[in-house]
Amino acid sequence: MKSNTSNMDIKLIVYGGLLAIIKLVYLFFDFYNILDFVVYVIAGFALGGKIPKNRWFIGLLLALPTFAICLVFVLNLGYSQIIKGVGTSFAISLILIPLSTAIGILAKHTQQRKSKS
Repeated sequence: MKSNTSNMDIKLIVYGGLLAIIKLVYLFFDFYNILDFVVYVIAGFALGGKIPKNRWFIGLLLALPTFAICLVFVLNLGYSQIIKGVGTSFAISLILIPLSTAIGILAKHTQQRKSKS
């Protein structure tokens, strides 16, 4: 019998896969690092209620599929190309996506704590 945590982990990775597909769609628009921030804060906030407060880092599974896609791009481009400016936005996304997801999750937990008071 699977625990609720393992079911939640699978659901978060599936939602993360959907977010990765969404990222591939808006990849061709300008300012997509800003869109990364907005989309992942909203996703973290929307799904933050399903994540236990004492294990909020599990919510970073939402960012895992997109993080993997960005990591593949950065590794394939190489350091020399990123220094020249090619693929810099993917390198920024490696930091921005997990950070914005964590911000959304922690904001949801703060809102829930304030509403209980």
